[in-house]
Amino acid sequence: MVRHESEKKPYPVYGEGDKQVFKQILVGPEDGFEGYLREFTVQSGANTPYHQHDWYHVVYILEGSGFVKIDGSEHPILRGSAIHAPAGATHGFFNTGEGQMRFLCLVPKKGDAYGEADS
Repeated sequence: MVRHESEKKPYPVYGEGDKQVFKQILVGPEDGFEGYLREFTVQSGANTPYHQHDWYHVVYILEGSGFVKIDGSEHPILRGSAIHAPAGATHGFFNTGEGQMRFLCLVPKKGDAYGEADS
């Protein structure tokens, strides 16, 4: 399977107005992968919810800057940062930069409640 990101439409998942977070599923179970590779775009001043669940996240920052909060500790992030939020950790991504923040997020199959139906 080979696909360009332009073949999967991003859709809003958090926020409103000019402070939204968009997601697109790049690879998932319908492609034969037992998990999800997703790309998130976080507009300037926006953030994902600070939340917890029972699966891991592996994240790679493609563009932008801000911080990730994991179990109460804030860590600065910028292009090239790699993050592991273990299962059970409370976490959230916050864009404090001027432009958008984009990141790849790898989760197991149970880690995407919306899946391909919303992409």
